This record gives sequence, structure tokens and C-alpha cells, in this order.
Amino acid sequence: MKLEFLLSFDSHVKEIQKIGKSPKGEKYIYVVTGGTFEGPRLKGRILDGSAVDWMTIHEDGLCTLDVRKTFETDDGALIYVTYQGLYEMDDAIMEKVKVGEGYEFGDTLFQAQLQFETGDERYAWLNRTLAVAEGRETGQKVEYKAYALLN
Repeated sequence: MKLEFLLSFDSHVKEIQKIGKSPKGEKYIYVVTGGTFEGPRLKGRILDGSAVDWMTIHEDGLCTLDVRKTFETDDGALIYVTYQGLYEMDDAIMEKVKVGEGYEFGDTLFQAQLQFETGDERYAWLNRTLAVAEGRETGQKVEYKAYALLN
């Protein structure tokens, strides 16, 4: 497999809702108020109110992610983006997040697999694109760098 840089994007976190501990793990909902994305073939914003990140922290500190967002390109196309991922929250990372410091890409396991859906013919190529991404938190933002899997 080969990877090609697809885009980077950030999500602005408005609030974090702590659902609490359930039999499946500790649940959090990150309510997103927007963000931006940019890559060689597309650029735009994440629509306010269209994005939510559901996160479950398991007993061993590994988190599972379930995320849905709507991207709007600068030329008006809407793209539905979903991704699932893994995020390891050890004590050092948790402390940085709590105090709003953030951390760098690669400081912890924070990876996702993205899929795209759109009815806009200009971006129909995304319907056949599978991407992987690495993430990081920086204060009130979550940032990703995404790479398309090439055949």
C-alpha cells in the first residue's frame, strides 16, 4: 500500500459531555463547533453543529473513537465524513489535555480510519477514497493529518 497526503483538519471543541462509566467503558461526547480542512484537492470548513465525537475510554486506557462530521468545501460541496479510531490516554497525555497544553503528533497512539460520502460530482473521487489519519489535541482543538490509501 502507498499513502498520499490528503488533507489536514481541525475540530474546535465547544464542550465535553461526560456520560460516565458504563459496562462498555467511560463515555464522553465531544461537541464540535466547527473547524477547517485543507489539502491539495479540497479546502473548506467543518459545519458548526454537524460534528460530534463519541469516545469510550476502556479499563486499560485505550479509547475508541466514533466520529461524524460534515465538511463544506470553499466551492459549496457537502461531504459527509465518518471515522473510527484508537486513542491511548496514558497519565502523561491526560495531564497535558487537562491543563490545555496539548501534545505533538506521535506522542501517543491516536489514529483513525476515514471514509467519505458526497453527491457532488466534483468530489465523487472521495466516495472511493479510504484514508488513515493521526491526531493530536492542542488545547480546545483536535487536529488530524489524513493520508489516502492508494492502490
